[in-house]
Amino acid sequence: MPMTFAHGASRRRRKATEVLLLLGLGCACMGCTQAPFPAGPPAVVFPDSNVSFRRHVQPFLRTSCAQIGCHSTQSRAGGVAMEEYAQLWERPGLIVPGEPDQSVLQQILERRLPHQPDPSQLSTENQRRGVRRWIAEGARNN
Repeated sequence: MPMTFAHGASRRRRKATEVLLLLGLGCACMGCTQAPFPAGPPAVVFPDSNVSFRRHVQPFLRTSCAQIGCHSTQSRAGGVAMEEYAQLWERPGLIVPGEPDQSVLQQILERRLPHQPDPSQLSTENQRRGVRRWIAEGARNN
């Protein structure tokens, strides 16, 4: 039976949709994989109090989150860049000063919200506690 033009176009659309879905699924599963991930957590050590954005939080975010293909200024995965202090406020709820449990960043770091790659492999317990402490202390640009 000969294939009609309409039937052929329908098959091509269906095939194109399948390809797009597979590409989208692949990108979603891979997360931020346009660049190699760091071999492990960055060597940033947070103090028990008086956490500084410039000395602790920013170096941590730049080396674990703001990689090319993830949350860099150029890539902005999910519309979020995390290289500079001002960028953390572009996404409402990412940081809620004084409220680490309400801050999306902290929920991701503590694996209460899904994220790829797994933040527990790109951060240490000290770093997750340090970001929590910085947010609890008011998330200042210090």
